[in-house]
Amino acid sequence: MQRASGSGERTPLVQPSYVFESSLTRSYQKRLRHFQCAICVGLIALLGVALLVTVSYNLSEDLEDASDTAPTSPTPVAVANLTLTAPSLAPLLQLSWPLKGRPPATWAGDPPTPAAINIAVEHGRAALKRRAAMESQRRPLDQDAPALRAQRAAATSASVKPLADDAFVVEQATKALLNGTDSSKREGGAGIGPSTNGSYTEPRYCQSDQQPCPPSKYRSQDGSCNNLRRPYLWGVSNTPFRRVLPPDYGDGISTPRTGVDGAQLPSARDVSVTVHRPSYTHDSSFTVMLAVWGQFIDHDITATALSKGENSSALSCCDPSLPPHPECFPVQLAPEDPFYQEYNVTCMEFVRSAPAPTCYFGPREQMNQATAYLDGSTVYGYSEERATELRTGEGGRLRMLHIGGRDLLPAAPAQDPCNTAAMAAQGRYCFITGDDRANENLHLTTMHLIWARQHNRLATTLQQMNPSWDNEKLYQEARRIVGAQMQHITYTEFLPSVLGWDVMYALNMTVMEEGYSDAYQPGVDASMANHFSAAAFRFAHTLLPGLIHNVDAATGTVNYVQLHNMLFNPYTLYDVRGAKTAVRSAMDTPVHSVDPHVTTELSNHLFERPQPANWSSSPTAQPSQTNQARPCGLDLVSLNIQRGRDHGLPPHARFRSLCGLSAPQEFADLGNIYDQSSLSRISTIYKHVDDIDLYTGALAENPRGRLLGPTLSCLIADQFLRLKIGDRFWYETSDSTVRFTLEQLTEIRKTTLAGVICANEELLDQTQPRAMETVSANNPLVDCRELPQPDLSPWRE
Repeated sequence: MQRASGSGERTPLVQPSYVFESSLTRSYQKRLRHFQCAICVGLIALLGVALLVTVSYNLSEDLEDASDTAPTSPTPVAVANLTLTAPSLAPLLQLSWPLKGRPPATWAGDPPTPAAINIAVEHGRAALKRRAAMESQRRPLDQDAPALRAQRAAATSASVKPLADDAFVVEQATKALLNGTDSSKREGGAGIGPSTNGSYTEPRYCQSDQQPCPPSKYRSQDGSCNNLRRPYLWGVSNTPFRRVLPPDYGDGISTPRTGVDGAQLPSARDVSVTVHRPSYTHDSSFTVMLAVWGQFIDHDITATALSKGENSSALSCCDPSLPPHPECFPVQLAPEDPFYQEYNVTCMEFVRSAPAPTCYFGPREQMNQATAYLDGSTVYGYSEERATELRTGEGGRLRMLHIGGRDLLPAAPAQDPCNTAAMAAQGRYCFITGDDRANENLHLTTMHLIWARQHNRLATTLQQMNPSWDNEKLYQEARRIVGAQMQHITYTEFLPSVLGWDVMYALNMTVMEEGYSDAYQPGVDASMANHFSAAAFRFAHTLLPGLIHNVDAATGTVNYVQLHNMLFNPYTLYDVRGAKTAVRSAMDTPVHSVDPHVTTELSNHLFERPQPANWSSSPTAQPSQTNQARPCGLDLVSLNIQRGRDHGLPPHARFRSLCGLSAPQEFADLGNIYDQSSLSRISTIYKHVDDIDLYTGALAENPRGRLLGPTLSCLIADQFLRLKIGDRFWYETSDSTVRFTLEQLTEIRKTTLAGVICANEELLDQTQPRAMETVSANNPLVDCRELPQPDLSPWRE
């Protein structure tokens, strides 16, 4: 049982005073393996350890006052599990959690006069007009270009364009105000300047006369009014990402990060080729379903907006006949590139993320289109318009496409650019759901299908039990349950696999076994951190193998498909057994380890035009001659590195310092941080340790037997801790306005990912209870009917 916690923004990292049964499937192990005694002994021992360590958390005020109320030097508390099993994480014990970021720098120049601000803003508007004129003359990307699919995958809403245009004006005005002031080598760059009040039509979160939030049992669609102190900013869609370190831009304002010496950093592709070479070593503990769930929830909480051209069109950046666009930042490829030289390609398309209005003059920030909260918005959409488009208007249900007695996601309109002529001729189209990235890969599309079916199954059952409930109540109650189940799966299955149970316990991130939680802290900002979205949570890209395999249970035959042929290729779901095949393959295929190595399917073939998603009988099947003639793919690693530089993410060493870890001063200091192979390659490609990109450096850290190294563990843990204690609608909350009943919570706690899949894919007959882990003696295949399912009777009125 968890104690009531006063945990806030400056709570030391301590051992929580409760225990939690880490496996929801021990009933299977007891019944099948007769381990009752061993499990009981283990639980008693764990309870004994927990009872020996009792703690109280420091009560803190709001975020603005946290630095005044929290101790400046938190007393380190030894955590038995963490210190014994992960000495590399011991420095994290010295920190207070959630992490307290560095304050932004002060304004680099003299305070500008109102007249100077007006002149600077006019300069910015003139720059916007010049850019618009340039965009009207640009040629569009080829319809078959992988770069076009990459920009579509980012799924930037048309509503972003006017916001980004206003932010561009302010960015150019900032440069005019600081003309003659060199802030490029100043820590924090330009710093925070005067308010932009009155310079343009400001977004709601910049306005002082904000409307109060009416009480509601249900979440808003866009995340507003979750945090009542910052109702239209913290965690709300179309707001800036959160910073924990001041941005590091080449000019101190907006240009991509440069090296310590002021020169350009090595090409992101050169870093990819040198450091992120392919590897074929599998991690036998986890399945591809771990990466699938990671991407699914990533799309629920992050959606970085891209800069767009005229009428929100995709931008072309590599055409040498066009004048350089200010939002272009293409990746330069060496003429002797080991892959692209065969295609005579020396430039990889890359468009900068759209700038976000920040309410003040100062450095560039980027925009998160999604709600930061883990709320199921990837299923329902993070705007009222999209949510309405997806609903039937009857029985609280979502729209579905009914084919042969099966429910599929609704088909995208014929004009949707995701569709292909060949598939459309067969009556097969891409799908629409709460997030426009749902068609990005077959596994992701299948997860969207499972959860849309889950919503409708819940809504139908609720309607049968409560015939008096209207359409809106049925929809909101089913949506509320789905959000709770997604949170429960993430914190009981996904995060323990990624972070380890010791970190989960130490940071109070585990969920309750019974009762309510008082963990919510209104002073905690749950907004997505810029470094989390642009670098840290992209670790899962290294997990994916180049070949996804599926075992035919009837014949025992193993069939394969190349990973890039599953991208933007959702049409297999139209087959009778399509969803089962996709789900089964994700639970059958082991992942790679988290390290710098990435399969060539992602580093050379990303967003290539896929072949039909038929499972090949040979793992060495080669692409056809026709496929070789198509445009070559992109390099996901290069795009990840380039995105971090675009966002002005400080180097790896500064994030190590933020996490209380040793900050290397020279390459020799990395000997105990990186494995020798990574160290050798990194020291070859980078000039200075402070040039190393966060993405590359964090992946190169030696995990010492864990899934993640210490920096990734730190940054990912901090964000998910905030998503728990900074969410007023967290499913375990005791808040009488929004809470579930205790009986309802008991049923929600029966949720497992395997159980949700089995309940919504009738052709699946067996699964391992922990779907993100490989089949083993402790995680054996069981009949789907044996998995526990929540009983909705506590929702009966």
